[in-house]
Amino acid sequence: MTLFKLSLSNMKKSLKDYAIYFFTLVLGVAIFYIFNAIETQTAMMKISKDTRGIVELMANIISGVSVFIAFVLGFLIIYASRFLMKRRNKEFGLYLLLGMGKWKVSKMLFIETLIIGLVSLGVGLLSGIGISQLTSLLVANMFEADMSSYNFVFSSSAFVKTCFYFAIIYVVVILFNTIAIGRCKLIDLFQRGRRSETVKMKNPWISVFVFLLSVAGLGYAYYQINSNTTELYMKDIYFCIGLGCVCTFLFFWSVSGMLFRLVSSMKRVYYKGLNSFVIRQMSSRVNTNVLSISIICIMLFVTICVLTSALTIRNGLNEGLRKYATVDVNITRQVRSSDYDVAAGKGADEDAYYDPTWDKRDICDIYKEKEIDLPSMFSAYEDVYIYSLPDFTYGDTFSEQAKGEFLGDQPVYGMMDVMENVMTVSDYNRVAKLCGFETMSIKDDEYGVVANYKQMVKYRDMSLQAGTTIQVNGYELKPGMSKCQAGDVQISTQAINTGIIIVPDGVLTGVTPISESLLAIYNTTDTDKIMARNEHINLDDDPDVRLSLNTKENVKAASIGLGAIASFIGLYIGMIFLISGAAILALKELSESTDNVERYKMLRKLGVDQKMINHALFAQMGLFFLFPLALAVIHSIFGLKFSRQILSLMGTDDMGAAMLMTVVVMVVIYGGYFLITYFSGRKIISEQ
Repeated sequence: MTLFKLSLSNMKKSLKDYAIYFFTLVLGVAIFYIFNAIETQTAMMKISKDTRGIVELMANIISGVSVFIAFVLGFLIIYASRFLMKRRNKEFGLYLLLGMGKWKVSKMLFIETLIIGLVSLGVGLLSGIGISQLTSLLVANMFEADMSSYNFVFSSSAFVKTCFYFAIIYVVVILFNTIAIGRCKLIDLFQRGRRSETVKMKNPWISVFVFLLSVAGLGYAYYQINSNTTELYMKDIYFCIGLGCVCTFLFFWSVSGMLFRLVSSMKRVYYKGLNSFVIRQMSSRVNTNVLSISIICIMLFVTICVLTSALTIRNGLNEGLRKYATVDVNITRQVRSSDYDVAAGKGADEDAYYDPTWDKRDICDIYKEKEIDLPSMFSAYEDVYIYSLPDFTYGDTFSEQAKGEFLGDQPVYGMMDVMENVMTVSDYNRVAKLCGFETMSIKDDEYGVVANYKQMVKYRDMSLQAGTTIQVNGYELKPGMSKCQAGDVQISTQAINTGIIIVPDGVLTGVTPISESLLAIYNTTDTDKIMARNEHINLDDDPDVRLSLNTKENVKAASIGLGAIASFIGLYIGMIFLISGAAILALKELSESTDNVERYKMLRKLGVDQKMINHALFAQMGLFFLFPLALAVIHSIFGLKFSRQILSLMGTDDMGAAMLMTVVVMVVIYGGYFLITYFSGRKIISEQ
């Protein structure tokens, strides 16, 4: 009973003095619960069948990621426990000196750790349950769900999973603490706080050599990862990542040897105020924490890149949905195989396909044969044809300069032999009006190009500006514009149209189309009716017809699902890494502040006022927090450049809004940890 009262007293003192430890535990538990409760939250929402499947997939992915997150949080909690024990070395030494056995000290620590764990778990779960009700609004907005039937949700599965993982973590922590107490020596407990770190002065020439080597290695990794992105294999990416990690360690190792010598040689700076004290402390900390600073730097780099890339994907897909999914239905009919042109007299092989009725019936006629009256469902629709000719390929529309740059930048060999898609200007303009795109105006001897895929638009524009003439079905045409016109003839969520050649109406006379495309808008906005109609007109599985149905609801579900998965996984991993990195730095700083109480007392005895001491502490902690962040930001510049090139292949590369959101998250969490650390450290060094 006495041990329990003593443990309870220690716990209350810890709650008061160690805000970082409890803040981290509560935040970790809350985030763990929130992300694992997503599936239960969406169960109360009115969403489509496709979206429900995506939510289940996302929940399964989050469940798998949670195992990894549990390991990260476990390491963090064990590290935090080490800090608490180090802070209380003298207290444990006093217990042993007064005759308390190590077993009783371990038992007391076991009770205390258990109480702290239960309190943190309880507060974290309550916070998570409360905040998760707010995140439901975010989830509903992301999935465009109906919240009319939504009420308070408690996820028993997330609750059990959170308790289970943290029970395992706390068992490990308790075992670790018991072993640590069993191995400690009385003299170490009393003198550990007085011992100074032995700072081994590194050979300056070796430090300079290693610094230059690390900079060269990082420069090589940056160049490789960004210069030939499309040609990189996974082994090359792994090599660059590995080289970057090694060079990050070497960078901090060398800087720790150069920092003191460099600043101490600047006499005016070094001897100003308490700079000499700050620089010595900073040099000592960097010198003895090279590995941990390197790991934190890499964690911050991953956080910045993952958060920004994930939010970019979501923003890009949402924007693409607004721009390129402007109609409700897109039904495509295959008229002939892409490598088969009946009009040109080519023979058909076993895989070739040709519909001899294409000029006698259209898509509406096919549905009418199935007793489905399509036009009655639509307020507006357009039925157009797309053509391709075997002797009209990318190589015929690209200028020589465009070919050279394309094959250099985008080594898609054989691309120049791929047949172009061609449409008549009247067909395209009808689709453009329906979809809200700009219409096109060309003369009888001109052609235009419609494209929105950024990587291809560059080469298209280059070819148009070069005045490249083309031959289509015996007609010679010149460019009627200097730049591509943005647009598409298919429902999509991304800018993926690599190009459609628009020609005058009479040019394609006698040519067999490759496909027919019907785009339409329903005469209702009722979601349930739209979903029912989508199911009713779906003939994808009918072997008698070669129709493919794509709807706005389908692409919306796929888009929202991919964006949601990317956003939630990115936020989950990014925030845990950010919290872990910031918490480790904070705990290290508070641990150092505990060890430096006597040093700050000595400064006071020498006549240094509290304002100067506080300023020195602020500068010292600020530099320690800024050190790994600065290199992480440099890493991220090149990492995000690589991510942007990859995302541009998906038609999504506008990172502005995502970067701003990432900066806000970094400032709030990382900056919050810094401020809490500073005020807690200032309180520690003020103890008498």
